[in-house]
Amino acid sequence: MLNLSSGNGGAYIRFLSQTQKWENSDKAVITLPLMVMDMESVRTGWLLLAVGQRDWVEDATVGVKGKQPAPEYKRGFSVKLFSKPTGVVEWCANQVGANKGFQAIFNECDKLANQHPGKVPIISYDGSTAVKIGAGNTSIPNFSLKNWVTRPAAFDADQANAEADADFEEPEAAPAPAQVRQSAKPKPAPAPVKQQQDDEEMFN
Repeated sequence: MLNLSSGNGGAYIRFLSQTQKWENSDKAVITLPLMVMDMESVRTGWLLLAVGQRDWVEDATVGVKGKQPAPEYKRGFSVKLFSKPTGVVEWCANQVGANKGFQAIFNECDKLANQHPGKVPIISYDGSTAVKIGAGNTSIPNFSLKNWVTRPAAFDADQANAEADADFEEPEAAPAPAQVRQSAKPKPAPAPVKQQQDDEEMFN
């Protein structure tokens, strides 16, 4: 069982909704590269973030809301991401904008996961959208699904010795219509994939 709830000083990234920038665990602003998402590591729960405080109360089942510990706790998520520049990092957040951005890319990847057994998605950060929610302002990070690769061993390895073994090549472009043989038989439609959670259910 992965333990993502402790503030043990591990490498992490966070999205700064007010400035629409990313920051690493050294408090440095970074440009987010292509990232591999560990779907198995995704957790949902209640997160308390305050000055000098961080407490994470994980749901017993992903997407099934547990009891709120106190009014100060907000719905949030935790996920492991990997790239060659960053190594394995955790993204854990409870901001409304971050929740919406992660929910969207998770749903997209989850719908296609059964079509890519043994593989994990490569996602791209495509900027953010400033929105007004209630009386406040926030930003929603936008992501797109780029490709699927074999799950990097770095997700399970000792991080001090982990190898950057993921292939981050962009998917091959589809052939132009003129290059497609007219006699080629159309591929059968993929079987429907059972979705783990409906849109907007994980954090509501």
